[in-house]
Amino acid sequence: MTVYKEFRVGGGNGGPFGFLGPLLILAVFFAALFFLAKGVFWLLSWVAPVLLIITLIIDHTVVTDFLKFVWKLLNENTLMGVLAVLLVFFGYPIVSGYLFFKALGKRSLKKVYEKVEKEQNTYTEFEEVVEDDSFLELPPLHKRPEAPKQDRSHPSSSNQYDDMFK
Repeated sequence: MTVYKEFRVGGGNGGPFGFLGPLLILAVFFAALFFLAKGVFWLLSWVAPVLLIITLIIDHTVVTDFLKFVWKLLNENTLMGVLAVLLVFFGYPIVSGYLFFKALGKRSLKKVYEKVEKEQNTYTEFEEVVEDDSFLELPPLHKRPEAPKQDRSHPSSSNQYDDMFK
């Protein structure tokens, strides 16, 4: 016999306030998510200048490329460029974190690329092998004698199945 357990939040009997339990759980979840995001943003706002300086030390081209991208966006599509500038201004902690991780990724990719390039440019040690062709001499191939062809006039000695293998 199978026993099913069921967990219900709120009135299971269809009462008028049965929706309050799930609604309360949803409100608590989104409040916790809001305060978590607020804490992360506050922490990033304090760490952002340090991350930006470290980014400039690691690879300054990441920052210059980003500024060139925003400048190009301002020239080509002014509305999107202004929105990008506003997002950079109000979301500088997120932008500095993004630039920091982009610089770290670019640096690690550069190290891997240099390692692969170094391995490709180095010679592999080898040993010269003297060829000995005597072990390749094989005895002559002897053909099997062909079986005598049977006359098809005698069906008892041959059938179609046997003819497939001739």
